[in-house]
Amino acid sequence: MRSAITLIFILTCPTIFGQKITLRDQNTGDLIDGVAFMFQPLNGAYSGQMVSNTLGVVELKAVDFPIVIKTQHVGYQSYSDTLKTSTDYLIHLVPKKVQLNDFIVTGQFNPQSAEQSVFTVKVIEREEIKARGAVNLSEALSNTLNIRASQDLAIGSSGISMQGISGQNVKILLDGVPLVNRNGNGNAADLSQINLNNIERIEIVEGPMAVNYGANALAGVINLISYKDAQNTTEISVGIQEETVGSEFGPDEGKHIQSIDVRQQIAKQWFGQIGVLHNDFMGFQGNQTGRPKEWNPKEQYQGNALLRFSPENHSIYYRLDYLDETINDLGKSNNNYLPSGENQPFAIDEQYLTQRAIHHIQAEGKLPFLSRYNAFASYSDFERIKRKVSKNLVTGEEQLTTADGDQDVSTYNVWEFGGAGYLSISDKIDLQTGYNLSFEKVGGGRIQEGEQEINDLAIYSSLEWKVGENILVRPGLRLASNSAFGTQLIPSAQIKKSFEGNADLRLSYGRGYRAPSVRELYFEFVDSNHRIFGNENLTPEFSHHLSSNFTKPYEVGNAKSEAAFNLFYNTIDDQIGIAQSASDATATTYVNIDKYKTLGLGVNQKMEWEKLTTSFGISYVGRYNRLDENQQNDLNKFFYTPELNGNVQYDWAAIGTKINVFYKYTGALRNYIFSENAAGEQEVTIGEVEGYHWLDLTLSKTFFTHFDMVLGVRNLLDIQRINNSGVSGGTHSGGASVPVSYGRSYFIKLNYNLKLK
Repeated sequence: MRSAITLIFILTCPTIFGQKITLRDQNTGDLIDGVAFMFQPLNGAYSGQMVSNTLGVVELKAVDFPIVIKTQHVGYQSYSDTLKTSTDYLIHLVPKKVQLNDFIVTGQFNPQSAEQSVFTVKVIEREEIKARGAVNLSEALSNTLNIRASQDLAIGSSGISMQGISGQNVKILLDGVPLVNRNGNGNAADLSQINLNNIERIEIVEGPMAVNYGANALAGVINLISYKDAQNTTEISVGIQEETVGSEFGPDEGKHIQSIDVRQQIAKQWFGQIGVLHNDFMGFQGNQTGRPKEWNPKEQYQGNALLRFSPENHSIYYRLDYLDETINDLGKSNNNYLPSGENQPFAIDEQYLTQRAIHHIQAEGKLPFLSRYNAFASYSDFERIKRKVSKNLVTGEEQLTTADGDQDVSTYNVWEFGGAGYLSISDKIDLQTGYNLSFEKVGGGRIQEGEQEINDLAIYSSLEWKVGENILVRPGLRLASNSAFGTQLIPSAQIKKSFEGNADLRLSYGRGYRAPSVRELYFEFVDSNHRIFGNENLTPEFSHHLSSNFTKPYEVGNAKSEAAFNLFYNTIDDQIGIAQSASDATATTYVNIDKYKTLGLGVNQKMEWEKLTTSFGISYVGRYNRLDENQQNDLNKFFYTPELNGNVQYDWAAIGTKINVFYKYTGALRNYIFSENAAGEQEVTIGEVEGYHWLDLTLSKTFFTHFDMVLGVRNLLDIQRINNSGVSGGTHSGGASVPVSYGRSYFIKLNYNLKLK
């Protein structure tokens, strides 16, 4: 009897405990997670679908063999077979040689390929980030169409505009959570402070995303997606990057970067990661002499850590991101003769100290009543200290100066909560319903009464409705309540129509909304060079956005290509800008401008042929002149700026080297300005910031299995400043020229990568 029971147990054990199907990359042997695995027993009684876990494993329980299986994954060719016996299997999947459509998550009901999305999403993959030698977000976006970069040398920051709209309206996200910076929560972020060392890809959506991501997403969102898994049990990456700053390089010159990142699959359901980066930019002397530098020295320490627990049907993780940055603005040497006759020169130096910590907890998965859910809680703590000192250059002694505005501390503390549930109502209709809570507290000597708060509460819902086989409609609605500006109702609607030959047409409408930031409402800053005041009477910005995108893939011989044509139009009411104060001619304040518009079109072309990958694009963006058209109706309504970009990669397999070329032309930016003629009369003239060409060249190679090397020339055409015949709107910029870069620089990046199964 005991022997019979033992025999039955042995025969049924595989069914009870399940069979393991392990999925690996045929070329690299890496484990592949996220593979959709469909199976059906030959008896046809039932069928099932599963997704491989972080170890690349699908576990089948209580399945009657033989079974027919099929796999699907955006990066691999489909695989089908008949498994006849109930044993463990190892399946190698073949990577797709051509993958023109990327895998995206931003604004999606479920992670999916870009071709399935109702939104037009640009993706910068990790491979491109590495090929550029990009350390921060500013470098990664340097040749992206419809994004225009700006540099503020006084405070060492790097900003952008998108679709002709300022960075205040571009929301920067890390795994869907807004980044906090000196300008507020998620908007006008300093891109040089955003480290890409642990970023898997960057997803860019142009146009209002207010329904999903709330205020300040009027121009679009840039979402950084971090690594949360390891394809191997242990992955260690150690990197060193040395870069010239123009022609300057040495122990006390140039840029010196070191990093280490460790990912560990701790156990079946546990994954951990920790990373550290040190970026020491020694400044750029340029045309300055003595101690001052044209570009101020900047030193950054950045760290991140993640711990993920993945029980069945769920994933829960905690993430920490930390930044410590020091910028030194060195003053010129001044003589200081003591009564003894000894000269002890001194200098007035400024120092900007920034610390930012982000704590983020997120959970996602399935519930019995929801096909998918996600929820997060985040706390961001930002502090920026300005110090101004008189430094004795002989003894090194420092003494704080006492003039107004010389010493300052700015703090931002933000709690963010959010979540969404996804429900498949039928085969044709999917529903998303979510909420967002934001509690923002801003403090500092430049904020009225020392501290101010703004809170946002919102609920939103979107519906994806498949109309027939080829039309997808997605209406959305957000109800938001702002503690300073009341309740707003924000609608949006997208339509995607598919045609024969895999061509897609996307149409989008979005209502944008941006409430004034605490800085714009309550800022007060007075020193010897500035008189800037907030305006409590500001009203929110509202916009309408219309866009269309037509995409068509096609083949020419063995080459696979994709062409896209884009149109967009934005109109913004009560845009917030800076103007001279009506009550004080020596001061500036924030005001609402009646109307602002942008209009653009663009064409993009991607192609992959054997070892050659290319992408080219052209866009033409018009900006409204901002003057009262009722009084100035003889002036041009729009000024147009062209942009061109092109990326080329050739995989020279014979020597194991990839050659990368990155190019962008940023056209001249024109606008109307007020000036005085010889008779002292005020007249309207045209100002212009000239256009410029940007070109990077890199070579990347893997050798000795574990080593990656990138050699590169950044800014090959040696652009430093461009002429500005007008007046810049920035507080710290302007003058006869606008800074773009510190000139042509050369870099080498070495990475040691260890992967253990």
